[in-house]
Amino acid sequence: MKEQNEAQLLARAADLFERAEAGEIVYTPFLTPREQKILQVKYAFARERVLCAGGYVAAERRRMYMLPEYMAELDPNVRDELLAESFTASLLALSVRGSGYRELSHRDFLGAVLNLGIERDAIGDICVISPHEAILFCDRVMASFLQEHLVRVANDAVGVCEISLAPDFDGGRKFEPCSDTVASPRADAVVAALCNLSRERAQALFARAMVEIDYEPAEKYDREVSEGAIITVRGYGKFIVRSLSDKTKKGRFRLLADRYV
Repeated sequence: MKEQNEAQLLARAADLFERAEAGEIVYTPFLTPREQKILQVKYAFARERVLCAGGYVAAERRRMYMLPEYMAELDPNVRDELLAESFTASLLALSVRGSGYRELSHRDFLGAVLNLGIERDAIGDICVISPHEAILFCDRVMASFLQEHLVRVANDAVGVCEISLAPDFDGGRKFEPCSDTVASPRADAVVAALCNLSRERAQALFARAMVEIDYEPAEKYDREVSEGAIITVRGYGKFIVRSLSDKTKKGRFRLLADRYV
């Protein structure tokens, strides 16, 4: 299934790139970080004509924009103006605000959108900025549809409207600090510490394909983890490794990380 999905992703991207070669500015649906990585590797030869954007600097789900060859030679200001037109049509920010009747989670907002028959890749990040409001990203056509049809999230009435974001919008992400010491920077040791598990139970998670490192399935639990790595463990959460270099007097590695909350 993984290989089939990857083949479909590459085939769709090839069709878009062909259109870009013919002179269009084109873009993909919203891609997961792993999908972005696959396409960035595939189109590394056209690095100046391929870029990703998701509506704000720290966006995780982003579209890939493929540009005609002539745009690489344009004055940067002219190029930015042309890109801004594409972003205006494809990266709108919508506020989905509840009445305050109940607290709403990311799962509530996502479920309400998917229940309208919308595919997940038609929507970018869903940023929950308060217990009663989320900001999501989509194109202009989808924005009109959501403003008309998204009237409830869970059992709360909501209003949907287009908004402009502050330049420093960060998605409202919150982190919970984690710290421990590990015998080595091996992935199983790091996952065991982050998830408060034994080394054996952590290794079992790798065997069951429940661990991703930098958005790639992690098959080998004896690989080393480096600073900045993003580790996702199904059922336990998502973490970013901040430091894994200092050693204690006993020769163990100090692990500092943040857990997404």
